[in-house]
Amino acid sequence: MIVNTIKKVFALYCCILFMVQAQETIVREQTTGNVVYIESHYFHKDSINTVIIPFRIRADFFVFTKSVKNNNDTYSAAGEASIELLDSTGVSVARNIRTVRLTSNDNTSLYLRTLFTQDYFSLQVSDGHYKIIFKLEDKESKRTFSNSKDQIIIPKNSHTSSSMIPVKNFTRDSFQLFNLGGDVLFSQNYGFVFLSKQKFDSVKYTLSKLQPEEDIKEIIDSSVNVPIASFQQRSLVPSHISDNVQLGMENDVLTIVNYIPLNGLQLRQGRYEIEFTFPDSSKIKTHFGARWLEMPISLYDLDRATEPLQFILKKDDYAELRRGGRETRIRKFDEFWKKKDTTPSTAYNEVMHEFYRRVDFANIAFRTLREMNGAITDRGRIYILFGKPTSTERTLNPGGSPKEIWKYSSISKIFTFEDPSKQGNYKLAENK
Repeated sequence: MIVNTIKKVFALYCCILFMVQAQETIVREQTTGNVVYIESHYFHKDSINTVIIPFRIRADFFVFTKSVKNNNDTYSAAGEASIELLDSTGVSVARNIRTVRLTSNDNTSLYLRTLFTQDYFSLQVSDGHYKIIFKLEDKESKRTFSNSKDQIIIPKNSHTSSSMIPVKNFTRDSFQLFNLGGDVLFSQNYGFVFLSKQKFDSVKYTLSKLQPEEDIKEIIDSSVNVPIASFQQRSLVPSHISDNVQLGMENDVLTIVNYIPLNGLQLRQGRYEIEFTFPDSSKIKTHFGARWLEMPISLYDLDRATEPLQFILKKDDYAELRRGGRETRIRKFDEFWKKKDTTPSTAYNEVMHEFYRRVDFANIAFRTLREMNGAITDRGRIYILFGKPTSTERTLNPGGSPKEIWKYSSISKIFTFEDPSKQGNYKLAENK
């Protein structure tokens, strides 16, 4: 239904697209695009502190190769991940190594950046302050990644027996970690899990959005009371199932698993602070981000995001959108798309995503030596407006110009492109 709507609207060159979020996401808050994510959590069980360190690696970190023994179109990659904890004196107290293996039927970078592999480390340590050192190596290219900035503090006396762990897909038996460096997915429901020795029925929270590069907090929700789902005499156990990191529950007479459900459908990208106030007036504060993993690359930059709008806007309207200083253009861009928002109940919209997905594809697929931005070529413009053709036909006539014929059966359109220079610079020659 969405695809048909896009085709009809784009065929009439009408502007029905809208922006998913405030412009800060494009030009200030790029809370997406990470190749490697790691996060750390602890929970106390049987007088022992278990530290779990989940990691998520984007597939394009690795070099995929095709085995000469493999007759199908399967590519594979391998790497090695290691973790080490240093105490406050710099002494190593725990270390582990894990092999990472991946397969894919497509080894193009545009595809691989949409794939992730996930796993976790589990270590046991005493109370204290630890520095986390994470290292990753691709076996094929010897490319390396390292991170030694993260820390974890396990207090001796705390209101809870664990970290506040952001989770999704909660059930009575298990739930999944977002595994995004402690962040959650924007425009999706989420919650926090924690262990305690005391049962709670409800909690109040205040959610604030942290303004980028400014020491300012914008309160989104204040003193909202939500129920807590508590499971007595239960504890947590991590597991790795179907490329997801999960936490399951198991019997433990000393602890209680608590889950705080939160509505994140209108949660936009950015950094947040949430403070929980319990019935006994104790407080817990934690920070997290909201990320859009599938955010098209063309949305990372305001000018790059604005440029393809010339295809669906009148000339004067497009010029007005680009007029003014940076902050002015951000505001106008945001206001323009917000007026077109047909699903204000969520921060995400499929139509806008599809539009900029097409922009990303066109930018790479139709770039030439003369025009590196394939999205503003004739073929790029038609692809953005109408999507993938039903069929394509290329003719190579030694006595004439190479031609490409794109047919769209659903809208009865045929576009013919010609390349007089024979250098890949196809121009729209016929539209019928």
